[in-house]
Amino acid sequence: MNPDRFRTARWAVVEELGDGRWRLTVRDEADDELGAFGLGVEGPWDPDVEPHVGFVLTQIGLALTGARPWRADELGDQRAPVLPLALVG
Repeated sequence: MNPDRFRTARWAVVEELGDGRWRLTVRDEADDELGAFGLGVEGPWDPDVEPHVGFVLTQIGLALTGARPWRADELGDQRAPVLPLALVG
């Protein structure tokens, strides 16, 4: 995966698709979609899905910001601010 693909990412948005299925989108400051992922985990947001989302974000080089980053947005989706992880090396 291209490490620059999510360089401008500012938001992680998780949408419930029904039947316990979830979709993660990564968006920039203008709320344009940079990428989308089916999460492959079923169940309620807490405790099943939320930890999985954090793991997926780390795998694509992003980190949640803030002590309690998740909030419901105007569409009822879960939204949290993200920033690219600092490269070590």
